[in-house]
Amino acid sequence: MTKNKNENKEAKTLPIKLITTLIIIFFLILVIGFMILPAYFDKTPFGKLFHNEPAPWALSEEDQKKFKLTESELKGRHHFIEYCASCHGPDGMGNGPSSITLRKRMPNFKNPSEKYINGLSRMQILKTIEEGIPNSEMPSYHYLPSEAKEQITDFLLYLQK
Repeated sequence: MTKNKNENKEAKTLPIKLITTLIIIFFLILVIGFMILPAYFDKTPFGKLFHNEPAPWALSEEDQKKFKLTESELKGRHHFIEYCASCHGPDGMGNGPSSITLRKRMPNFKNPSEKYINGLSRMQILKTIEEGIPNSEMPSYHYLPSEAKEQITDFLLYLQK
C-alpha cells in the first residue's frame, strides 16, 4: 500500500516538473523570438548595435578629414550628440527629435544671425551649458566635467565657421 502511495506521489510530481520546465522553455523562446532576433535583423540604429557598426551619425575617418575637426572639436561633437542632439539636432540646426515638443524653437548654431538668449561667445556658451536657461527647457549640465563642456563649446564654435 505504501508503495502505491509513493508511486502516486512520483506520478504527480513528474507532470508538475515537466509543466514548469515547458513554461520556462516557452518563455525563453518568446524572449528570443520576439525581442532579440528582430532587433538583430533590424535596419534601424538599434539593430546596428548588434553588428558592431558605427552609429549612423558617427563620422568616418574620411569625413573627419573633410570637416577638419580638431581632436577637441571631434570629442565635443561626440558629447554634443550624446547630451544635446535630441533637442538641437545632430548637426546643431535645432531640428532634433525632441524639438517638436518644446515651447520655443531651438537655435540653429550654423546660422549665428539668430538671436540667442545668452549669446554665442565662448564664455556665454559655457555659461549656458553650466547654468542652463531659467524658465526654459534648456537644462543645466553642471555635472559634466569641465573638459567635456569645453569640447562641446569648441564644436559649437566650429559650427559657426
